[in-house]
Amino acid sequence: MGKIVMPKNSALLNEIESVLKIYYEEGDWLANDIYKDRLKALIGDDQYSSSYTKKAQITSYFGFTVWEDISNTHSMRKITESGKEMYSAILADDKYKIQDVLMRSLETVKFGRNNFGCPDSDSDIEPPALFIRASLDLEYLTYKEFAYLLWRLEDKGGNYTDAVQELKQCRINGNLVLEEEANKYADCKPIMILLRWGFLSEDGETGTGGKHISVAPEVLDRYKTKLYNLKIYNIDMDCDDPHVDPDRAFVDYDLMDRKQFGKNILLYGVPGSGKSWTIEHEYCLPNTVVERLVFHPDYTYADFVGQILPDVDEDKMVTYQFISGPFTNIMREAYVNPGTRYLLIIEEINRGNAPAIFGEVFQLLDRKSNMQDTSDGLPIGTSEYGITNKYMAKTIYGDDTHKVRIPSNLSIVATMNTSDQNVFTLDTAFQRRWYMRLIENNFDNVRESLANAQILDTGVTWKTFCTVINKVIVGNKAKMASAEDKRLGVYFVQESDLKYDERADSDDVGLRTEYNALLKLERESTIDDASMRRLEDIREALKSIRIFPEKVIKYLWDDAFKFNPEALFDTSRFDNLEEIIKAFVFSNEDERFSIFNKAVRDSLYPPQQ
Repeated sequence: MGKIVMPKNSALLNEIESVLKIYYEEGDWLANDIYKDRLKALIGDDQYSSSYTKKAQITSYFGFTVWEDISNTHSMRKITESGKEMYSAILADDKYKIQDVLMRSLETVKFGRNNFGCPDSDSDIEPPALFIRASLDLEYLTYKEFAYLLWRLEDKGGNYTDAVQELKQCRINGNLVLEEEANKYADCKPIMILLRWGFLSEDGETGTGGKHISVAPEVLDRYKTKLYNLKIYNIDMDCDDPHVDPDRAFVDYDLMDRKQFGKNILLYGVPGSGKSWTIEHEYCLPNTVVERLVFHPDYTYADFVGQILPDVDEDKMVTYQFISGPFTNIMREAYVNPGTRYLLIIEEINRGNAPAIFGEVFQLLDRKSNMQDTSDGLPIGTSEYGITNKYMAKTIYGDDTHKVRIPSNLSIVATMNTSDQNVFTLDTAFQRRWYMRLIENNFDNVRESLANAQILDTGVTWKTFCTVINKVIVGNKAKMASAEDKRLGVYFVQESDLKYDERADSDDVGLRTEYNALLKLERESTIDDASMRRLEDIREALKSIRIFPEKVIKYLWDDAFKFNPEALFDTSRFDNLEEIIKAFVFSNEDERFSIFNKAVRDSLYPPQQ
């Protein structure tokens, strides 16, 4: 038989969170002596010296920190990615994220043999997973009952089913007595920390051997299937596959009541028309779990769906495993949580090669729109056709023969800028599988603070400027293909981009002259303090003033009017972008728009009636 070793030092929240804080802020390997000094500064230096090192056991036990040398508890340690997630969730007081990270630890961390938090353990019993399974089967568990269970399985070599029946009988008879050798399991810090982090809960009742502890109701509601499919224990065998109770197999979820809102929606329009804003306000509904991605030219199927990568196990043997991508992950989450809405947002879908990124899962975008000819009983919104992908199927369903389908409680919303050049096109076969929605580019619902914001000191509002310029762009269609797609989006800028910095006001000599004179003094090292302060003010003001022309005017010159700039700009005076930007920045009020031709200027400043 093996030997269970569990952290015994501390499960106090402030101490555990202090440990995470130290490694989170360090971000890399940290020597034990330095760690101890920092921990003493956080929690006090009135404890035994050896206890400070042991306080890192719980974080390592759950996979949040690792030792450089597992056989040396005083070796350097560092935080893991899951540890960073956990500490960030703690800082944000995000209980759902804390639960997510803990659930992932329960699924992926080996709490038995050679765990970084208990390197001397050579048992195949995993106490946290065992506690959860037993508490589900018995409705609750006490610390004393759990100690009995661990003793019965580990020390006596019993089996789980018999041990659970014995505990049920003890509850009836009220005669649970721990053997002396079983008392070593009664102080179970990993269970205490799961309780204090809210993953487990106490119901206030007391029974055989103490308070009733069970999975917190909200945790059970979110992760029911995952919890029931946790690996229980594997005596004398090294098994990485989760235990699956045949009465609670994943396949049950195919026919459970499931949210039916699954669609594929593609929002398209000019840059800044409000596509992302629309998603946030119309599709990210309350109680919806949202995952957001951005496609780009280097994004691949492996990034999106998953890939097989080599992994070196504890025996230094190279194995290969499927590492799931965000699409597979959210498919799994949606499948095992049928009562929850899930939303996958793909920004800039045409900036990546979308058909290649989707690969064979492209077929899944065909969704059921009615219940005719649905002998399988799957709800509206589910993929109409299933595909064969054993790696995805194993991850999502726990069965590599299961046909893969997008569940009806998962929607995909994507955005596409119609003006983007040098990007991938979406073919008709791909587009027809989406509900296409054009986001209109108008000021009907734009906040007044933006629409009526004046552009610097010009006296022209953003709404007026945008309307005039877009009219010129649309009228330029003879010289420019898809002129409509080149329009300025109503959200192309923000209020802060338009704000005028009054430090740019100058005396009669003008800003450019004053600025150049101060620069000359600075170069010659003859500038006095007052002049230096003035120069710094001008520099800061120019940074603010440059935002609008560098964002808007540059776009108009380089993109919208690339092939016939004379349609907008006064090319008789300005024949390059550098001159145009300079003229705009160092002018004042309506003179800033002298860069445009007369017809445009007259539209921006119509004569008074």
